[in-house]
Amino acid sequence: MTNKIKNIIAFCILMENNDGILGKSPDYVLEKFERYVESNEKDEYAWGLDNNNRLKVTKYINKWIEK
Repeated sequence: MTNKIKNIIAFCILMENNDGILGKSPDYVLEKFERYVESNEKDEYAWGLDNNNRLKVTKYINKWIEK
């Protein structure tokens, strides 16, 4: 479950960027959903994220998952 929640958090962070969800086309949302949420890749949740977004994922993990 840990990798799954990390992937979901990475997806959510991508959806909040710029204009949030309203600035994302359905194709973009679907692509990122499939890449992050439906992915079975282990320890790859932060791939494709810029440094600021990686930091957000890390902060979330430290706060909620790896206490």
